[in-house]
Amino acid sequence: MIRIGLVGCGWHSRATHGRCLTRYREATGNLFLAACCDVDAEAAESFRTAFGFARAYTDFARMLAEEELDAVWIVVSVEHTASLALQAMEAGIPVFLEKPPGIDAAETRLLRQRAAELGIPHRVAFNRRFAPLTRKLAAILNASRGRRIYSLTYEMIRIDRKDADFSTTAIHAVDAAKFIAGSDYAELRFRYDELPEAGPGVVNMIADGRFKNGVRVQLLCYPYSGIAVEKVTVRGEGFSCELRLPLQEGAGPTASLKYADRGREEVDQAEGDWLEAFGFYDENASFLDGLQQGHSLQDDLRSSQQSIEVMEAIRQRAERYEDG
Repeated sequence: MIRIGLVGCGWHSRATHGRCLTRYREATGNLFLAACCDVDAEAAESFRTAFGFARAYTDFARMLAEEELDAVWIVVSVEHTASLALQAMEAGIPVFLEKPPGIDAAETRLLRQRAAELGIPHRVAFNRRFAPLTRKLAAILNASRGRRIYSLTYEMIRIDRKDADFSTTAIHAVDAAKFIAGSDYAELRFRYDELPEAGPGVVNMIADGRFKNGVRVQLLCYPYSGIAVEKVTVRGEGFSCELRLPLQEGAGPTASLKYADRGREEVDQAEGDWLEAFGFYDENASFLDGLQQGHSLQDDLRSSQQSIEVMEAIRQRAERYEDG
């Protein structure tokens, strides 16, 4: 029986991780939800009741001291993620970190260094990596290595996002594109269109570049554009792929992957509910499986480092990112 704690009982934990953890417990019978924590006592107690945690705390250090935990979920704002993760690591506890794991590249490197020094198993929760259709697209491209891939375009469009710093959401596009291409970025050039009518700091971001494997890439992030869409388009030698991800809960059946090879088309629809179609369940379940079975865990801080570097470049309105 694996005993876990969770810190951060807000919307994201309620919509995704709380539900995934209770589903895993019901499916395996091998998970004990020991404790949850939030600075808001009412939120912590409400979360405990809703998802069946044994105890609720408002003090994270106290939770770590009083509970015997096999892992901790860190689901708080990016400004606090690294400091709480370090506390758990210093206590010898494996951590599951929501993205981004650090506010910048330096903070992420510190986490990565301490995790390596202390031998702490961990995962960074980039859920697009675990979406079944994303994985199928990556597999198609990997199997097409003998055929030239011309370009990969990742569109991230939102309805009414007025974040002064959208980079912590744009990182999903940055990371998922890299995952699908199966390669790190070699370079990116950025363009920014400020949207003062939407609010201070609101900006469209366009990035053009290439991966180290030679594939051209374009990232399009439009936070204030009237529709919630996340779409990946790949063009190659005699084939094209179009992936539409299930952004909204209840929209799992609308997620699809179209693969066209010399005019012959195949279309796969997402299976399962939103938690499964968008990768939330598997990123949680496979982490728990790995901990219990002693497997080497992937999707860690090392694999997240470049995505954080690109995120930081976007935040700073850099004109260019170049690896190394």
